[in-house]
Amino acid sequence: MPGYVSLWVFGIAFGLIEAAVVVYLREIIGPLKTELFSVFPIETLLEHWVFSVERYREAATLALMLAPAILYSNLLFERVLAYVIVFGLWDLAYYGFLYIILGWPASLLTYDVLFLLPTLWVAPVICPLLVSLSLAVFGSTYLWLARRRRPRYPKPIQWIAMGAGGVLVVAAFMANADYYLAGGMPPRFAWMPFSIGYGLAALGAGYFLLRYARQPKTRYT
Repeated sequence: MPGYVSLWVFGIAFGLIEAAVVVYLREIIGPLKTELFSVFPIETLLEHWVFSVERYREAATLALMLAPAILYSNLLFERVLAYVIVFGLWDLAYYGFLYIILGWPASLLTYDVLFLLPTLWVAPVICPLLVSLSLAVFGSTYLWLARRRRPRYPKPIQWIAMGAGGVLVVAAFMANADYYLAGGMPPRFAWMPFSIGYGLAALGAGYFLLRYARQPKTRYT
């Protein structure tokens, strides 16, 4: 069994834990829960003590996912890919289990608060799902190919495409933070920078994987 399967198991299991936390938070907040965001209205979020705790929990979650990535390989690039696999599957499993348990989100265009660090990340659910699916597929495909090939790294132009695309995607998620912090309501999202950013990143990653797949199969130690 490929070693990266353990990353899938960790990511999916961690996604279930994340979903359970949201279920518990909804029960704690009780009548304040809403269909707008997965936990509670944003104005309540800002005033509630859970806001501070949640920010620390998010930081701890991101740090915890470093453990399986570091243990997976001695190569930095493979560790980075192991991390994005765990992150992507964690996010996909989170929304999947929330839908199974709560029937939420109602649709792929339902808006959600994605992160609270360093400010609000808000987007329709389809956007983080698309990004997370791409991360999991890209990372898993490379590690699968790497079992029979020598390590290969993206060329500068591919790094630039993926890096610039990632920055645009994150910027799109945070673009309307002030609007939502002021009590604004969906739908409001920076679709243009997200689409351009995702396209750039996908193009760079896809071209790199295509070239890597064409590399002759060679065992290495």
